Amino acid sequence: MPIFTRSVWTSWAIPVAARVPWWGVARPGRAGFAVVATLSVVASAAVTTWVFVPRAGGMGLAEPPQPAVALGEAIDAVLSSAAAYVNRKEPEKAEAIMREAIAKFPEEREVRVQYGLVLLALKKHAEAYEQYVVAMKLGAKDAATAFMAGTIASTLGKFDAAVSHYASAQSTDPSVARYPLFLAQVQIKLNKVDEAKTNLLRSGRIDPDQAVVWGTLAELAMRENKPGVALQHIAKARQIEAGVTEWRLIEARALKRSNRPEEAIKLLVGLDQAERYSPAVLQIMGECFGMLSRPADAAEMYAAASEANPSNALIALSAAEWCLRLNQPEQARKFAQRASVLGEPNAKKLLEQLK
Repeated sequence: MPIFTRSVWTSWAIPVAARVPWWGVARPGRAGFAVVATLSVVASAAVTTWVFVPRAGGMGLAEPPQPAVALGEAIDAVLSSAAAYVNRKEPEKAEAIMREAIAKFPEEREVRVQYGLVLLALKKHAEAYEQYVVAMKLGAKDAATAFMAGTIASTLGKFDAAVSHYASAQSTDPSVARYPLFLAQVQIKLNKVDEAKTNLLRSGRIDPDQAVVWGTLAELAMRENKPGVALQHIAKARQIEAGVTEWRLIEARALKRSNRPEEAIKLLVGLDQAERYSPAVLQIMGECFGMLSRPADAAEMYAAASEANPSNALIALSAAEWCLRLNQPEQARKFAQRASVLGEPNAKKLLEQLK
């Protein structure tokens, strides 16, 4: 039987959500499709990619139809046939089969759900969402179906609908930690921060070993200018995932805002060069050096970072600005010229100032 692997990329302006782990959401044990859902929150765009891969140990073929339970042997055979086409990387043929199945069995929820999965494989997200909406109206409430509907709705930018679906999943099965976690993410998009914090804490009570819960709570505390609270939350995240740079960054920001710049620098200086010279880390360390009246250290750091990343205009501009503060016009001109060639408009202004 094939396994249906899905990666959802969404954004709500909090980088820590990149740490959400793999989660499995399995459909009932029929001859059809199993689902594994993964959420990663990054950058600024929402993109969903679906691929079919063979289940471990299998031969990449659909299992033979199982004995009829609720849907009957005819529906099981249809699902198996569609699964075989999907597994052979022919989802268009699977779509044709499932479209006919919908016409014959419009009131069968499992057929609607499986058709939705095939549509997602074809990146027809809006059509897939329509199938899930219908599926949720058929039969008793099902948390997994509501959860999938919420995730598709969120991908489509239907955040109010996503909140409703995630809330339904949570109320139907309050034992699953990912339901309040995903609900909180959408609530943050809608600026419903208090509700989001409530659901993050609920998710943390169900499964306290989710670093993303505590990291997100820490980030929200920073937004509210509560660095002490942020440090408490981020300590839990780092205890669970000590090597994750996102958590270290949040802790460093909280330390800086707590007027503890030396501790923040110590926390970041041990990162490997690629991470240490990333814009986010450079900014925090530069601000901390400024708080400690150590402009020479900041200038040296940015100069080294620009040499290591000569195609980054903003790093070059920052190196020029710090060199100018130290009254090093030649060095400042060098980095300003680099930034200008790379298209940074503020670098041209700086070059004019250096003439």
